[in-house]
Amino acid sequence: MENIKNYSFWILGLALFVFSLVFFLSAQNFSKQGSYVEVKGLSEKIVKADVAIWSLNFEVKSNNIDWLYADIEKNLLTIKTFLKEKGFEESEINVAPVNIYQDTYRDALFRYNANTQLSVYTKKVDIVRSASKDTLLIVKKGVTLNQNSITFQFSDINSVKPEMLAEAIKNAKISAEQFATESGSRLGSISRANQGVFDISDKDPGSPEFKKIRVVSSLRFLVN
Repeated sequence: MENIKNYSFWILGLALFVFSLVFFLSAQNFSKQGSYVEVKGLSEKIVKADVAIWSLNFEVKSNNIDWLYADIEKNLLTIKTFLKEKGFEESEINVAPVNIYQDTYRDALFRYNANTQLSVYTKKVDIVRSASKDTLLIVKKGVTLNQNSITFQFSDINSVKPEMLAEAIKNAKISAEQFATESGSRLGSISRANQGVFDISDKDPGSPEFKKIRVVSSLRFLVN
């Protein structure tokens, strides 16, 4: 009976020893994996827009529906002629459905009010920029514009993504290496990365056709 107790004691002791050893090695390995530094890398790039959307809006008021339609057609022809003379194709010019509002108020000055919007969707960014400065010519021909706005876009983000991500990672690694050097550690491999969101904004208010693309990538490097 005594021998059985001693045998059980040694078995239990050996099991506890093995468990402790495994736990120690695992904890040591976990500690090494948990030694890291998180840094951010910035990349910025100025590009020129490759798409322009030019919106032109005008109103026509009348007490006669036939005159209203005639004025709308005349204004549309005036604007389209102007745009084609500037170098735009018919396929680039789009006319939205005309919105006509009938004012039934007894003392209303005009019974019929029409709102018409045209838009130019084009890759001719430079022509849009220059032609938009001459819209006074449309006004001189009797068209009252109540909206004249341009949106410039950069659509080919994939063409700059690889270069910008590489630069962001490079800048992040420089920061991580500096941290490792100052802390007396050695920089290891990347254990986790987040490329970040590409943000596109106007370079400045005076030149909206130029865009600033910005991305901040977050990276985690192992250190030992």
